[in-house]
Amino acid sequence: MLDPLIILLAGVLTVLGMITVLRVNALLSLLSAAFVVSFLTPLEPGQAWNVNVQNVSDAFGKTAGSIGVLIVMGAVIGKCMLDSGSADRIIRFLMSLFGERLISVALISSGYILSIPVFYDTTFYLLVPIARSVYKTIRKNYILYLTAIGFGATLSHTLIPPTPGPLLVAGELKIPLGNVMLVSLLVGTCTVPFALGIAFLVNRILPNPEIHFEDEQRENPAPPVPGGTLPSLFAAFIPILLPVFLIAVQTTVEMLEKGKILVWSDSTLILRNAINLFGNAQVALILAAVAAMTVLYRHCKLSLRKLEQHIEPAIISAGMIVLITAAGGAFGKMLQQAKIGERIQDLFKSEQGLTGIVLLLLAFGVAAMLKTAQGSSTTAMITTAGIFSGILFAENAPELPYNTAYVAVCVGLGSCVTGWMNDSGFWLFCRMGGVKETDALKTWTFGLVLLGCSGLVIALIFSQILPLTSLPE
Repeated sequence: MLDPLIILLAGVLTVLGMITVLRVNALLSLLSAAFVVSFLTPLEPGQAWNVNVQNVSDAFGKTAGSIGVLIVMGAVIGKCMLDSGSADRIIRFLMSLFGERLISVALISSGYILSIPVFYDTTFYLLVPIARSVYKTIRKNYILYLTAIGFGATLSHTLIPPTPGPLLVAGELKIPLGNVMLVSLLVGTCTVPFALGIAFLVNRILPNPEIHFEDEQRENPAPPVPGGTLPSLFAAFIPILLPVFLIAVQTTVEMLEKGKILVWSDSTLILRNAINLFGNAQVALILAAVAAMTVLYRHCKLSLRKLEQHIEPAIISAGMIVLITAAGGAFGKMLQQAKIGERIQDLFKSEQGLTGIVLLLLAFGVAAMLKTAQGSSTTAMITTAGIFSGILFAENAPELPYNTAYVAVCVGLGSCVTGWMNDSGFWLFCRMGGVKETDALKTWTFGLVLLGCSGLVIALIFSQILPLTSLPE
């Protein structure tokens, strides 16, 4: 019988080898790793080999079912916000709020907020022209502006649903989405000032970078808004704030019920059911997508056919993301079946078991190692979540002294670390930013290491002073 750690090594090497050496698509790499782990895991007596295939298939379908709607709705929201001008409206509001002297604050805030509903690369495309234009005016602090955008977007991309990585980590670790959103917003928002400080630091390291803008005539990813007008600030923010509000209300009600502060009578059960319905993450994201489509439809005066043409590319793009994430879920489930979590637990065995700060540090370290090795934050989060689901749900696993959402946040922070030449975000920073690779290593790569570590310190502090154990698990 193979040691579970050998099975884990085989699975991880399969993912890393296929992605980094053979350049195979992440979907096929993760599915292959899932089959490798499944076939190496001993079957029950009398079971046929085809059970291994069925296990992978079942896990793939279950993961796709749990996160598919969320990812598709998130993609639709982002596309509608871009095409309607809502994203541009939010950027302009933040720029006017902070003023030219605090342009770096406006940029990091824009990156952080926009990357919640809009994918990371699109956020970067949207904001980099602002950094360029400001630099051309004042001829200084270009690295500060560029890294401020990237650090803000990276925090949202790796911590806050509905981006795919955090969604899958929440599902794999069986954490209510409201808990993950609450803790990730808490830790992420408190990390933003440190991220800005890191941007100032790397700007001092390279105050006069050699810059080459090769794509000045790049086509704008979002079509111009008719008449040059933008939606109102209220309309622009609705798709972001609506799901956060609905999920937060449902989570708060559950917390009050758990503490027996709130008790429902027969006459108020209909209100309780309504809160449960609209606070469900999938329903909340659907309503947010409807709101975003409505803003696009009314503001741009589109026909229903034109509205469909705007939305269709987002749905197609989201389909591939759902498949990759589902493959990662299947890989994680196979790692769990191989009892890798129990084996890792044995390595750190103590009277209290693997818990406390040690567990958070290990979650961060594993995710950071995987991100450094293969470049994808989402793949690193998926793989790490699969490993730690086995630890958290192992037999006799101790009760954590903090909410499980802190584990998910530390996984996300670990996946921030070390964006270098095997990371698409690194090349986006170089090509869109016009920065040389060696300069990007000094600023972007070094800054991401500091970003992940500073976020980890904040998460560790909050896990001790604000454990949130009263939240429903």
